[in-house]
Amino acid sequence: MLGVTCSPGREPTTHQIYHYFQHLIEALLFRHISPCVYARVFKRFECACQHAPRIMGMASAMRLCAIVTIVTLVCFGGAFAALCDGKGQQHTEALPGVLVNVDGNVIGLSTSAETVGNLVDILQIELDPLDRTNPSPGTKITDGMAIVVTRVECRETMREEAIPASTVVLADPDRPAGFTKILRHGEDGRVQRKWRIWKKDGEETSRAVVSEEILTEMSSNVVLRGTDGLPDRGGDWRRPLVMEATAYEPGPRSCGKWANGYTATGVKAEKGVVAVDDGVIPMGTRLYIPGYGFALAADRGSAIKGMRIDLCYPTYEEAIQFGRRDIRVYILD
Repeated sequence: MLGVTCSPGREPTTHQIYHYFQHLIEALLFRHISPCVYARVFKRFECACQHAPRIMGMASAMRLCAIVTIVTLVCFGGAFAALCDGKGQQHTEALPGVLVNVDGNVIGLSTSAETVGNLVDILQIELDPLDRTNPSPGTKITDGMAIVVTRVECRETMREEAIPASTVVLADPDRPAGFTKILRHGEDGRVQRKWRIWKKDGEETSRAVVSEEILTEMSSNVVLRGTDGLPDRGGDWRRPLVMEATAYEPGPRSCGKWANGYTATGVKAEKGVVAVDDGVIPMGTRLYIPGYGFALAADRGSAIKGMRIDLCYPTYEEAIQFGRRDIRVYILD
């Protein structure tokens, strides 16, 4: 970096002197080296000043010396005052040396800064609100300290994603083991999720779902599997409830004069809607009933208590024909 040296019997050229002053000013302005180093470099500065008037002319040399002196005083006036005593003798006490790791670069330097925060300010390292230093900004500088600046980013993004269809397996004790029948093909649902993503120095460290909105409900695949001869316990299937079943139609002959075609939960009464005791099966539960099909628990009845269920049929004749019987009821969700 130092473009000129003074050797006995050898004078620098005008180009070398200009080159020397240029690099000295750049180093001062950008603080590439510490004030201690500048104190030692001034010997060469004095040598250049001795030769400059004769080689460059007095006016040019004075202008260069004035520029370097002003920049030096502005940048390091306080530091040089601390380095020298009243007789102009340089102190030998060295400033603490530190390493600063920031944005993928490692900077080694000596500094008169008192704290990590002071040094970050001196180096003009801009910190965003989430950025962190280790050690913390209030930590006092010590010799050999390693300082790491971590860039922290948090952003939120919306993503529409699929909800894969699950599979529900229903056990049929009347069918032999190995029997399988697909009762319904499921469909994937869609959900819109808001993700919060954290990054450190550009690399993702974590993400979490902040909120989500179901756009399309997922429907499960439903498979009937024979379990005759298999142990009663274990298996990845759902076993049925055995319930006493009756049937009704939504008109006045089954429901009386108050019949209006709607259930106690406000759902239209039609085939596929059943009345249950919601202490046994909660309202809104989806069911599968062999011989009847898929159903929704959405109605109540004064006589429907405990392990009883009432199946809705579109006509009075179908309800009478069903009569009263024990049936298997599978709970899907």
